Amino acid sequence: MRSRLIIAVLALLAAACQADAPADAPASFVDVAAEVGLDFEHSAFHWDVSADLPAMMGGGLCWIDYDGDGWLDLFLTNTWTGIEWGRWYAGDGIPTSALYRNDRGRFEDVGRQAEIATELRGNGCVAADFDLDGHMDLYVTSDRANALFWNDGDGTFTEGARAAGVDANGWHAGAAVGDLNLDGWPDLFVAGYADINNRIEGAAGGFPSTFQPVRDLLFINQGPSDGGPATFVELGEELGVDQFGDTHEYGLGGVIADLDGSGGLDLYVANDTDPNRLYLNTPWPGGREADPIGAGFRLADAPSAGVDDDNSGMGVAAGDFSGDGRPDLFVTNLGSQLHSLYVNESGPSVAFADATAATGIGDVGGDYTGWGATWADLDLDTDLDLIVANGAIPLLDRVADAQPLQGLINDGSGLRLRDASGELGLSAIGSLLARGSAVADYDNDGDPDVAINSIGSPVTLLRNDVGGPWLTVELDGFYPGAVVKAVLPDGTAMVRTILAGSSYLSSEDPRAHFGLGAAESVAELVVYWPGGGETVLTDLHANQLVEVDHPGRG
Repeated sequence: MRSRLIIAVLALLAAACQADAPADAPASFVDVAAEVGLDFEHSAFHWDVSADLPAMMGGGLCWIDYDGDGWLDLFLTNTWTGIEWGRWYAGDGIPTSALYRNDRGRFEDVGRQAEIATELRGNGCVAADFDLDGHMDLYVTSDRANALFWNDGDGTFTEGARAAGVDANGWHAGAAVGDLNLDGWPDLFVAGYADINNRIEGAAGGFPSTFQPVRDLLFINQGPSDGGPATFVELGEELGVDQFGDTHEYGLGGVIADLDGSGGLDLYVANDTDPNRLYLNTPWPGGREADPIGAGFRLADAPSAGVDDDNSGMGVAAGDFSGDGRPDLFVTNLGSQLHSLYVNESGPSVAFADATAATGIGDVGGDYTGWGATWADLDLDTDLDLIVANGAIPLLDRVADAQPLQGLINDGSGLRLRDASGELGLSAIGSLLARGSAVADYDNDGDPDVAINSIGSPVTLLRNDVGGPWLTVELDGFYPGAVVKAVLPDGTAMVRTILAGSSYLSSEDPRAHFGLGAAESVAELVVYWPGGGETVLTDLHANQLVEVDHPGRG
């Protein structure tokens, strides 16, 4: 265990911001993408709009410290439409994904030299250290074949999905990572969406129900094989994922976290026009020896939990919005369906309360269609706020279908969210065809920033200039599902869960961020590790990054 200040210059900058901003000042966002060197532009519908469904629903992005320098780099998926492929090929070349290296807050496109700028019709991505070698890898979903980019540790990546057993074909969307069987190796969930080559004749309703669904996948990590990278076996069907009658469901988003307080990691899936699903991690009766496949656990659907609305579920945000230490769930939906907010009330059994109306979510958004969404303390006042990226679907007109971003501020009671988009500076950003969004402190100044990938548009990077006391916690290793609690001198307790894969098609900051309000220190910091064990630190002063070692490390 050890703590360290971020470089002295950043600490001084943070202190200067604190002097100018009161603790309860709202966040203020400004788009700095062009200013800091992010010149990426999503390539779909470059010349004209067409009925390319995967192209209009992609646009994930991942924050990833691929070079291990303490500054989060940014990977952006890209695609093209089928009717425009020939024009790209004859002109500037087929569009590729992009990787931007973060050099102390400024970005440089290093995708080609990192050997990750591939011609892939990318949808989503997740950043994870799958082989636990200390270097973050990338898994990218597609409407064709998914890709796994192993981080070689020398600034380059090597694609190895087929050898690893994760090269699934078909339209896949969100991905999430966590050690579901507690064997020490991170497992991978991939949401399956629609098979647009397999139409359902005579189907009532609109897309996606007019096409056969693609099955969700669950890849169990087997660890390294014969001295090589890790390999996986797909056991979704055997473990109970997406097994409902004689068909499957249209999955878009997913998150892996301990949602029932049992200590194991659960899976929540946002389905489009099908009920959302909460799968509880349940030990196999009789243990691993009694399990016919030897997994030692199963994922049991929990329809009584109250989180199974059947709207057009897209993005998923998990975080302790209500301030009681348990992760709550937010799901973005289509237009007038309204979004869904579920407050976790689990005790001896798992239970959520639909708080959509009580929290004000039902009064926000109008006909906006939400995609990426994240719980984050935008104004550094200790409680979690919500930011939502919107954009109409189907995409018919690139101007008319753009929609504004929304920032919803927690009023502090844990019961209401107030639309503060104007005072946050989001209204000045204008309307976007937003899809993937991901929150991260890219400039290491202590407040959460936001990156947004928009269809056929330049990337947006919203720098947060709120200022105020903060604490950032980084785990020395890859431990998705870990829970971090910070207790202030006045007894206020804040809980954050480390996620790998969330929002919509995206990966967010792998560190835990705490706004401290007016406090200048944290009395106690506790890390609860996946699989058991905890680490406690005390008397930590504000405005620093604290690095915490797993107790099992030497």
